[in-house]
Formats: sequence, C-alpha cells, structure tokens
Amino acid sequence: MNMNLKATKNAVAAFLRRFHVTLFVLVVFGGLAVVVFMLNSVIIRSSDTSGYTPETPNATFDQATIDRIEELQTRDQSGGALQLPPGRTNPFVE
Repeated sequence: MNMNLKATKNAVAAFLRRFHVTLFVLVVFGGLAVVVFMLNSVIIRSSDTSGYTPETPNATFDQATIDRIEELQTRDQSGGALQLPPGRTNPFVE
C-alpha cells in the first residue's frame, strides 16, 4: 500500500509539473468567464423596472418661510434693504 501511495503522489506531481501553465490558464479564464456572466446578470436585473414603484416624497413647506425668501429676493433685486459697505457691490444682484 505504501508503494502505491508513493506512485500516485509521483504521478500527480509529474502531471502538475507538466501541465501547470495550462491548468493556470484554464482556471484564470474560467474565473473571468464566471465574473463576466455574474456582472451580465446584475446588469440585466438592474435594468428591469417592472415591479418598481417609486416612492413619492412627503415634503411639506413652511409657507411663512417661502414668503420671507420671496420678499428678500424682491428687495435684493430692487436694491432695497440690503446694506453693503461702501465700494462693494452685491454679486448676486444684476
């Protein structure tokens, strides 16, 4: 039995010594093929929107704040309440 185990070990070692480059190339190309197929399936699944329903945002706005912003915009455009130091101009008002 000892002799048979040693012969098997030598046969496997000789096989690996002879075909190690071929085995390496097969493993690398096989791994790359698996990765490409997995990425392809991810891309196909991500473009399928049949069961997707987008969420509607539940946003509410404070009307008083909106009114103040609009008031500031009209005052800034008319040159009213915004006081700048002498020699400076407001870059946001045309």
